[in-house]
Amino acid sequence: MINKTQKIGKDLMKQLNQKLILKILKENQSASKSELAKITGLTIPGVTDIINELEGYNVITNIGESPIKRGRFPTLYELNKNAFKVIGISIRSKSIRLGLFNILGESLFFLEEGLNNEVSPEYTMDYVAKLVHKLLELSNTEISEVNGIGLGMHGIVDPIKGISIYPPHLNWRNVPIKRILEEKLNLPVIVDNDCNSLALAEYWFGKGEGINSFITLNIDYGIGASIMINGKLFHGSDYGAGQIGHTIVQDNGSLCTCGNYGCLETTSSELSIIEDIKIKIKKGFPSKINEIVKNPDLITIEHLYSAAKQNDKLAVSSLETASRYLGIGISTLVNVFNPEKVIITGGILRGGDIVMSTLLESVQCHALKTNTATLEITESLLGRKADVLGAASLWISEFFEGDFSLSNLQNEYIEN
Repeated sequence: MINKTQKIGKDLMKQLNQKLILKILKENQSASKSELAKITGLTIPGVTDIINELEGYNVITNIGESPIKRGRFPTLYELNKNAFKVIGISIRSKSIRLGLFNILGESLFFLEEGLNNEVSPEYTMDYVAKLVHKLLELSNTEISEVNGIGLGMHGIVDPIKGISIYPPHLNWRNVPIKRILEEKLNLPVIVDNDCNSLALAEYWFGKGEGINSFITLNIDYGIGASIMINGKLFHGSDYGAGQIGHTIVQDNGSLCTCGNYGCLETTSSELSIIEDIKIKIKKGFPSKINEIVKNPDLITIEHLYSAAKQNDKLAVSSLETASRYLGIGISTLVNVFNPEKVIITGGILRGGDIVMSTLLESVQCHALKTNTATLEITESLLGRKADVLGAASLWISEFFEGDFSLSNLQNEYIEN
């Protein structure tokens, strides 16, 4: 029993040291054995053993010697960025997005296809599987080159069992999407809430790098938040943490998809903003939107953003109202968690300065001054592919910090 425990301890320590060196190479782009030993505190022979193992797994590459003024030129190593490829998938209200990424989060291929009114779990998962094969074909990628699939789902998700417990906009209940996709594609799948996956993208490749505690707020057709505490995602006891969109901010407000009235999503999501605009246009409110589209039922969020850029009074007013309520929602998060940073993502950013200036003013009015003294509220810079990069980051995070064993890179995936 003692020997078994010691063996497990050594194996775990070896894996931790391997991943520590991989993270250092990601952060520094390249490093020598002596530099790695200095940063990690490991001995040169210890680092050499790990380097040899990582080269055997083909996850790092010897890129030659670096000239120095005196002594032997040290050999430099860097990540073999394409040794680990993953597919990120985002199921949106009107479309499905897929992206093929390498270990550095670089996009190798991107695909987006429309989603029709048929959104049953059976149809949607079958459609997702077909799109994965289409992505592989268009990108000239063999399925054997892919190490895993990450799927970001809105709503409540059990990331341990891979179950979509309740996505409000799809109205599913307890769908085992991990198992379904693994059976269809014979690839390992990680599932989590889409905001959590976005936070991982920010943590590895965005404005969350080097930040221990931050909140990512995604404002799109819905509103959700992800909470990073001490470098770890906070899921909550029933995986419901971060559902800020269903915090009530307006007494006697509109009915929300969750069944309550006056939720933040009913005041500030893109869906609620455009529905409010349609109602006001039908009531005769003057707006440049009438010049863009004649039929109020055909008004889209793009029409609203276009009108706002032209300083249309109705469009600007709608975005300001939505942003004030967003500030109230963010203030709640800031007062409870006191993060170092809040990163705003999602389609709402197309509203520009109107959104951010009003939102910031609202936070300052409603949050505790002690909690905003050093707080930074900033826009994400990850761009329109952030959702699929986030889904892919579920695997990238596993590669650098999780339980994923590098020995799996030498073996085909076999479903348990």
